[in-house]
Amino acid sequence: MKKINETHTVGPLAAFFIPQAMQIGVGFLSFASVVTKASGQDAWIAVLISGLSTLLVMWFILRLLENERKYGTPDLFSVHYRIFGKRIGAILNFLSFLYVIGFSVAYLRSIIEILQVEIFNQLSTLSFSILFCLIVWYIVIGGIRNILGVCLLSFIYLVPVFSTAIFVVPHAHFSNLLPIFDHGLQDILSSSFVSTFAYLGFEFLLFVYPFIKSPKDAKKWAYFGLLTTMYTYLMIVLLSILFFGQGELQNTIWPALTFWKSVRFPFLEHIDIICVIILLWNLVPVISLCSWVLARGIKFTFPNVKMKYSLIGILILTIVLTVLIQNGEQVKQVGALINNSGFIFIYLYIPLLLFCQWLKKILSGESA
Repeated sequence: MKKINETHTVGPLAAFFIPQAMQIGVGFLSFASVVTKASGQDAWIAVLISGLSTLLVMWFILRLLENERKYGTPDLFSVHYRIFGKRIGAILNFLSFLYVIGFSVAYLRSIIEILQVEIFNQLSTLSFSILFCLIVWYIVIGGIRNILGVCLLSFIYLVPVFSTAIFVVPHAHFSNLLPIFDHGLQDILSSSFVSTFAYLGFEFLLFVYPFIKSPKDAKKWAYFGLLTTMYTYLMIVLLSILFFGQGELQNTIWPALTFWKSVRFPFLEHIDIICVIILLWNLVPVISLCSWVLARGIKFTFPNVKMKYSLIGILILTIVLTVLIQNGEQVKQVGALINNSGFIFIYLYIPLLLFCQWLKKILSGESA
């Protein structure tokens, strides 16, 4: 395994902050509305099921990467090449590229849609994408440590945003949670499925893991990060159910924005605009990490291509794809596509990949 330069590595806490930055962002604005459509006041059960299931998937990911360490670089690109060979591995890596670029574009276009509807009606998708990608280029060119830094800042900046939840308490109607277990298993599992998009992002550990120092110490932080995400989304859904009536909640596109508009201070107005602007910072680590993963993947596939050049092409492609998404309906369709792809990737493909790794070990004559 080619040793990674010490200056390009990050500490074990990266396993907490990077998935956090990828998971908690623009998705939570509409999360409560989406997840309650099928299961109503029992949606918190669906959120709990989804959150606990990610812990199992994280175990699969960590096991897969730890098993791979003795063969080479423990990341998804190397796993594909070693298990399936260069040709099939290259195809699987290309499919991984499509997923990552789709994740990046869906996130970028979603926040632009919110800005255009709520704040800047005449905001140009092209102009914003270009300016934003210039910032991303500056961050990514500095390496994984720069990206971890913006992930940490994103976590810090979101603390006051989520602190506004305390203003729900005086207006809470606890009877909205009743009756409990009023919906069937099919409705709850349906809500769990549509909540997948909010939980996506932790699987990027498959690409970052080789750059983490003391990976054994990182395991506990990875699980703690997922538990924190689960707690965050659980609180969002519970507070939304307590604040809104069922009919109102399910017909509100961005419940969090509607709630922020009701928050008033004697010295401060438009809390909703302030919170949305803060959320813009959360967009930085998401697009930065996606771009870094893609640039590193191209470097892995074509060693002679420098990352700083491939990064320019990746950002241009991101801009073009973002501009091609014209309206809110198309934003919703792209989000649904990434949700379905992400569900298949984390719940079906990763366990299957771990099984293939074990099978190859058995067939090669190694002890299980």
